[in-house]
Parts: sequence; structure tokens; C-alpha cells
Amino acid sequence: EQFERSAALFQRIIDERLKSDMVGPLHFYRSGALALAEDTDAALAAARAAVAADDESPDFRQRIGWVLYNGHRYEEAEPAYVDFVERYNDSENPALRSMLRQARLVLSNICVHLDRLPDAEEWLEQVLDEYPEDIGALNDLGYLWVDQNKHLRRGLAMVQKAVAAEPENPAYRDSLGWAYFRLGRFDEAVAELEMAADVDDPDGVILDHLGDAYAAAGQMEKARQCLERAIKAFDEAGEADKRDAARKKLESEKE
Repeated sequence: EQFERSAALFQRIIDERLKSDMVGPLHFYRSGALALAEDTDAALAAARAAVAADDESPDFRQRIGWVLYNGHRYEEAEPAYVDFVERYNDSENPALRSMLRQARLVLSNICVHLDRLPDAEEWLEQVLDEYPEDIGALNDLGYLWVDQNKHLRRGLAMVQKAVAAEPENPAYRDSLGWAYFRLGRFDEAVAELEMAADVDDPDGVILDHLGDAYAAAGQMEKARQCLERAIKAFDEAGEADKRDAARKKLESEKE
């Protein structure tokens, strides 16, 4: 409701026909409010209106991809972000380089959602080519590798760097725990994944990983409890495929 009120306020200001140099920013901010209010179509129209008002603004152009990504419309978001990267890739402006870095990170995540893992890895490698110590890219690429059971020691080293930089980040702890799991270091996996899950509302994937680690370490009752929590978390997040996979795993462990 708050975001809807903000969007309506921006529209009223636009309707008052302010100076032309205000139109683009107002459409830009209105698109953000509409996207957060989960009105993706209206947000997209506002983002495009911002670009129409000032087609030289990188912020306005990136907003189109962000609106689609925020609305989980990944197949539409991808070309919007690719266009952004191609349009500005030769720029040496530091602020724009940072925006390009963020666009590549988002493109990697989009490719994960679209089940195109080699492309997801490529976008992260491009980030690391320019920013070799980028913690987010190190974690994400390291996780993709260990999750596919490849480059395990390199992946472990990468996620260890991420955890050293941000020890309170549960996603990074999850990556480290999962790397230990893949390497057969189950006690270390349990220790890391317990820390990752020690938050108010742990992610379903973290709980699923912890359940696997408990099972591998022979702690079957804890494994079952974790899988039950993972099923609930996946269900609440609307991730039916992951929920069903966790449920199937739980049923097999009860047999």
C-alpha cells in the first residue's frame, strides 16, 4: 500500500506538467514504486516513459531490466540487461563500470533461473576478469561450481574468501558448508550450515543443504527435522519443484 501511494503521488506530480527535465526522473521513481507494489506492467510502462524522456540516461535504461527481473520475468529481463551491457561496455566511467558489474551479476542469476549454468558462469567470470576480488562474484561462481560437483578445491577457496570478508552473510556460509559437503567433510559442513541457518527465517535451500549434511553425518533425526522446515520454506516461497524434491527426500529417509 505504501508503494502504491508513492506511485500515485509521482503520477499526480507528472500530471501537473512540470519542467521537462523533471519528467524522466519522476517516471523513473514511479516505476520503482510500482515494481515494489508488484504491478510489473505499469512499472515497465513507467520505466519506458523515463527512457523516452531521456534516452541518454544509463539509470533509466537499466531500470527496464530491473523491473522485469523484480517481476520474475526472466526471459524478458535478459535481453534488456544484455542491451544495457552492450550499449555501455566501452565506457570507462567508474560509476558506469559499477553498474555494468551489477548488470552482469543479475544476468548470471537470470541464467541460473533459466537453467543455463554455463552462461551463468560466463557472466561471473566476466565480473572477475575486471574485479578479481569481487566477493559476490567469488561466492556465486564458487557455489555454482561446487553445486555441480566440479572444481571443488577452487570453489572452496573462492567461497572461503567470501566468508572471510562477510562472516555474518548466511548465503556465503551456505556456500562454504555446501563446498565442505561436496568434499566429504561432513562435520565441517554441518558446522557452517548450522551457522547459515541460524537466522529468523532461513532460506529453504540452506535448510535443505543442512538436512543433507546431517544425514551424511549420521544425525538422521535432525536431518528429518531440517527437511520438514525446508519443505515449509519452499512452500511459502512458492518454489514447488524444490518443495517436492525435499518432500521426496524426506519420504525416502523415513523408509
